[in-house]
Amino acid sequence: MIDSLYQFVTKIGFPDPLHAPITHIPIGLVIGAFLFLAVGIVFARKNVLTTARHVSILAFLFVFPTILFGVFDWLHFFKGALIPPIKMKMILASALLVLLAIGIILGSEVRLHAAPMLVVYGLACVAVVGLGWYGARLVYGGWSPGAAQAAPPGGGTTVKAAAPAGQKIFADNCSACHPNGGNVVTAELPLKTSKKIADLATFTAFIRNPRMPNGSAGDMPAFGTDQVSDKQAGELYSYISSAVSGWK
Repeated sequence: MIDSLYQFVTKIGFPDPLHAPITHIPIGLVIGAFLFLAVGIVFARKNVLTTARHVSILAFLFVFPTILFGVFDWLHFFKGALIPPIKMKMILASALLVLLAIGIILGSEVRLHAAPMLVVYGLACVAVVGLGWYGARLVYGGWSPGAAQAAPPGGGTTVKAAAPAGQKIFADNCSACHPNGGNVVTAELPLKTSKKIADLATFTAFIRNPRMPNGSAGDMPAFGTDQVSDKQAGELYSYISSAVSGWK
C-alpha cells in the first residue's frame, strides 16, 4: 500500500519524501511558541502567554501527521533500516511530543508555571533543531537512498554500463545502509567483502532471508519477490559485482 502511494505521488510529479513539506509547520510553531512565551514573560503579558500555549497545541497536533509521513518515508526509502540518523530522529520526535504535552499542561496556569514553561519550550526548540540536523544528515551525509546514483563507486569514477538497472535497484533499496559497499548498521560486515556476494544463488537466498553470521536475524529487512523480483535480484547482483572493485 505504501509503495502504491509513492508511485502515485511520483506520477503527479513529486518523487521526494512526503514528510518534508509539512516538517516546517511544527518546527515553526515550536519556535513561535517559545518566542511568544519569552515575550509574554519579559513584558508580563498574560494574553501573549496564552497565545504561546495555543501555538504549542497546534505544534503538538501537527507533529502527528509529520511523524506518520516520516514513518512512511522511512519504510519506503530506507526499507525500515534503523540507521543512526533514523534512530536519533525517533528519539527526538518522541522527546518533542513529551515536551509539548508538558508545556500544554503547564500552560493552563501561566502565572504559576511561566519559568518552567520557558525551559520546556526551550528544550522543544533544541529537539526540532536536532530533528532538522539529522534530517539534513540523511540527505547530505551520504545516507540518502539515491547516493549511489549521485556518487558512483571509486570517488566519482564511472560504473560499468553492464548493469544500469541494477544500479537503480541498489540506489532505491540498498545504498542507505551500504553506501560505497560498506555497512552503516553493522560496520564490521561490509557488503564489499561479504561472502554472500560470492555467486547469484547465495546472494538471492540471502536477500530473501538475511541472517547474521551466527544465524540470528539482524537489522537487514528481507526482500521478497514482491519487492525485488528474481530478475531484479540478478540485475542487482550484476551491478554489485561490477561495482565492488571500485568501492574503496
